[in-house]
This record gives sequence, structure tokens and C-alpha cells, in this order.
Amino acid sequence: MVTTRRVGRGGTGTSAGLVLLLIGATTAAVGTAGPAAADGDTLPRVSAAPPDDGGCVARSTRSVPGTPWAQQYLAPSRAWEWSRGAGVTVAVLDTGVAGTGTAPLAGRVTAGPDVVGGGRAGDDCIGHGTFVAGLVAGAGAAGGTGFAGVAPDARILSVRVTDGDGVTTAGRIADGIEAAVAGGARVVDVPFALPSGSAALTRAVELAERREVVVVAPAYASGRAGAKASAAAPAAYPAALPQVLAVAGLTPEGVPEETVAPVTAPDLYAPGTSLTGIGPGGGPFTGGGAELATAFVAATAALVDARRPGLPAAALRDRLTATAYPAAGAGAGTVDPAEAVSAPFTPASGTGAAEGRQAAVPDGPGGTGARGGLALSGPPGHRGRATALWVAGAAAGVVVLTAATAFALPRGRRRRWAAGTR
Repeated sequence: MVTTRRVGRGGTGTSAGLVLLLIGATTAAVGTAGPAAADGDTLPRVSAAPPDDGGCVARSTRSVPGTPWAQQYLAPSRAWEWSRGAGVTVAVLDTGVAGTGTAPLAGRVTAGPDVVGGGRAGDDCIGHGTFVAGLVAGAGAAGGTGFAGVAPDARILSVRVTDGDGVTTAGRIADGIEAAVAGGARVVDVPFALPSGSAALTRAVELAERREVVVVAPAYASGRAGAKASAAAPAAYPAALPQVLAVAGLTPEGVPEETVAPVTAPDLYAPGTSLTGIGPGGGPFTGGGAELATAFVAATAALVDARRPGLPAAALRDRLTATAYPAAGAGAGTVDPAEAVSAPFTPASGTGAAEGRQAAVPDGPGGTGARGGLALSGPPGHRGRATALWVAGAAAGVVVLTAATAFALPRGRRRRWAAGTR
């Protein structure tokens, strides 16, 4: 709520008040969702470790009304007129994904290899991988919520890279990346931050780059956010490798959860605190950390790839960072699904399209397509960052003009000034 007080006699104060109200409304529309209540305070919490009793995570039967704050903040539904991620496979390298019996993911999960224990990764005793997959591609409601993944038509390739205790290594992640590339993934989500890498991990990431596969990973490990306000999070792998998109988490207030910039500089921010998602069986769970924030970035990459197939991996990464909007107190921006799919695709926009493979692009929702660097306008009703900032700037100009008028008119009256006189 914006409050104003009259700054002069007559209509001047009222005009200034109306302009200030306009600025307040415009600022809220730019994407700064403002303080939001955290979700899931009463929900079971998902973790990368198994339950203390040594069994599998119990299915959640809770329900949460409304739409999760992260979904409101990113507003991925604004992108869905252009792209829902159809035809794109996102590999989730985690504890497995429970595709069977999890309605929001039904029919869209491929059980890839378990690179640790052998066999397939079509179940999930711990629940962490299913939670990540739901944030990427969950469709429908979760326990009565308005929950949906960012790319609800994308496919998930599940690759298990953990043992029974949820522990992974650089070598296991390297094997997982190679398996994801071999399995046809276009995007690989690695929701793990290791303190060191390995030659095998570097080779696997380089392989993904050669195959034009985008790899996403957290810029730091969870469980330490806010614990040492004066200490930066140490380097995190694979995010520290130059071909990987490093992701950091935001709080519901839209500020970084890390009070000191991590050693591995984030490329993008995304919601990472008090998240609501799904677990095995499709019921709602809660979780947090940069590991989970990676899902929003991986899903946005899938939206862009479905919208503009064939961009090189480097150009796809550039697309996400170039269309991000500023995060409060952070150098990098916050991933913006709607802007990423609707902003013009031109060589000058930083997508690298001129150097990459040129693919057919629809000229609008359901369009017939065109070749090369076609400039795309936003979908009907989409208010991009540029438009919102332009309106804010124009409103600010009106405020200055109004204030100047409020100052000048009384002085002019005292001097018997009239328009057209000197």
C-alpha cells in the first residue's frame, strides 16, 4: 500500500498522489513479488538423506490451499502460451524419480540407469529426486494445491547417482552426466554441490558441452545458508566448471538466502527457501536450498529449447542470463520463464543464434515458423521487464514534472506570471 499526503493547495497534491500510486503498482508488477508467506510449514520435509528409521519416505497425505509462493513469484504460466516444454527431456541426477504412482509426473518419466547400484532409476526411496522432477515438470494439483512445475509438458530422464544413504561423488555424477547425454537429455539437472571435482567430472561436462547439452548445478550446498553470515560458501562442483550454470537460492522476500556471495559465483537466482513440491505418490512436501532452486532454471531451459529448438548450449545459457531480472542485493539475475521464451530471439539479444544452428521458430502461438534470428514479440497480456520499467520511468518523469509545477505555480502567482508572458 502506498500512502501520500497533499503537498500543496488545489489539485497538485492529488495529482502527485495518483502518480505515486501508479509507481507503486508498476513496481509490484515488475516481478518483485514482495514479502510472501513461506509455504509448507506443516508439510513433511524432503531431504537428500533417507528417513532416520532407515526406511523409505512415507507418502504425504497433507493438503495445502493456494499456489506455492515460488510459483507466484516466477509466474511460469505466463510462458505457457509460448512453450510448456513439450518434446524436451530434462535429466534429473539424484536419488531416482518415482514416476509410477505419482500422478503429476505420470507418463513422462523414463527410468534411466542407476550408475551406483545397477539396474534402473524408476523408484525413489528418499524422495529428493521426485521433488526436483516435480518442480521441473509436475502437472496438475498436489494435495489440493495449485502446484505445477515450470515446464509441465517436459519429459524427465531419471538417473540415480546416489547410494542408499543419498551420498554421491564426483565420479558418480560424471557417470550420470554421461548417461544423461547418451539418453538424449537436452538439459541435465545436477542438484548436488561437492567440495571438489575430478578429471572425470570435467570430462563429462565437456562431453555435454560438445553435445550441446546444458548442465545446471547449485552454487553452494544447502544446510549452511545463514549459518555463518561472515563466511562465503566454498567452491561447489560441478557448478564451478565454466560450462555449468551455477544457481543460488532466493527467500520469499526475493533476496539471496546467502548473506555473503559464495565462492562459486552464481549465474542465476531462483526460489530456494520454503518450497512446496511433490514426493513419491504425488503428495505435497516441502524443502529448500540451492539444490532445489536448480530445478526452476533447468525447467526454464526446457521451455526455451521447446520454443527455439537447436540453440547451442552456450547460447541457451546466455539466453537465460540475458533475460533474467535483477535480484535484490545480487550481481546475477533471477530466472524469468516468461521473458526467456517471449523476448526477441535475435543475434543482438545475446542468444548467440547467429553462430548456432538455425531452427524453425513459430511466429506466434501455433504459428507456422520462420528461419534464423526472428524477433518474437511477447504473448498477449505479457508485461515484460522492459515495458514495466519504461512505464515506471515515465511515471517517475511525471512525478518530477508535477513536483516542479507545484513549486513554480505559487511563485508565478506571487509574481503575477501567466502563460505566454515574461
